[in-house]
Amino acid sequence: MIASSSPRRVFLVAVVTITLSLLAILGDGRKVGAGPFGSAIFAALSPWRGVVGSAGRSVHNLWIHYVALTEVSFEKDRLQAEINELKEKVMQTADLRVENERLRRLLDLADSRKDLRLQAARVVSQGNSSIFRVLGLVIDIGDSSSIEPGMPVLATGGVVGQIRLVMGSRAEVLLVTDPRSAVDVVLEDSRARGVANGTGDRGEYTARLEFLQGERPAVKGERVLTTGDEGRYPRGLVLGEVIEVGEAGSGTFQRVLIRPAIDLGALDEVLIVLGTTGLNERGGALEFEDEQ
Repeated sequence: MIASSSPRRVFLVAVVTITLSLLAILGDGRKVGAGPFGSAIFAALSPWRGVVGSAGRSVHNLWIHYVALTEVSFEKDRLQAEINELKEKVMQTADLRVENERLRRLLDLADSRKDLRLQAARVVSQGNSSIFRVLGLVIDIGDSSSIEPGMPVLATGGVVGQIRLVMGSRAEVLLVTDPRSAVDVVLEDSRARGVANGTGDRGEYTARLEFLQGERPAVKGERVLTTGDEGRYPRGLVLGEVIEVGEAGSGTFQRVLIRPAIDLGALDEVLIVLGTTGLNERGGALEFEDEQ
């Protein structure tokens, strides 16, 4: 049927129709109405006019749809690019918010210990040694002229360790979980005193309380604080909390395991204790008892 003609056939019909129409115009000359030759051609082409018109409309509609789809595709690409840009900005904003929160907590720590001279440092690498879950914390100290081995290192929430080695603008930190670390501590509630030694456990950051003695036994969840007796770590810093209490062995000391107050494997910034300021923790003048 004519209506189901192939595109090629429709094209040929259109060409023939146009050609005959031109011949009709040329054959009739400049007559106002259609001449005999033109009338004959018009009658002959009448059955095909619908096909040609339909084909023309189809081509026109197809072109319009193509242009519309192209514009939609361009618009989709543009919107997707804007979405990706917004996502990146949101991620950057979230990262900045987290970083600002970390820095704010560090400032809060510095503000709460006005008795200490503190210097901020950025953690540049972390890792585990092949033997102990200890070394690998390296910090950027910038000008190292004021940094010395043995200086305590703190973070928001508690003690990290101490400076072990200074290498130009970098320093290695000996963590409190290192077996070579020993810190004089006191349990916050029972007031029992002991020494916190790192276990060097490869599975988790822990320390063990040695020589712990007191009138009351340690309690799980109890905080462990520095005493300042060894002259290195300032008094009253949080080292961790008791996570396991065992019965005394052959001696009179309890077996107590503690976990650091902070995640030593997820540090970004730390504070180095350079010394004291000569003030108390609140920033007031120190009060000394008169010697008798």
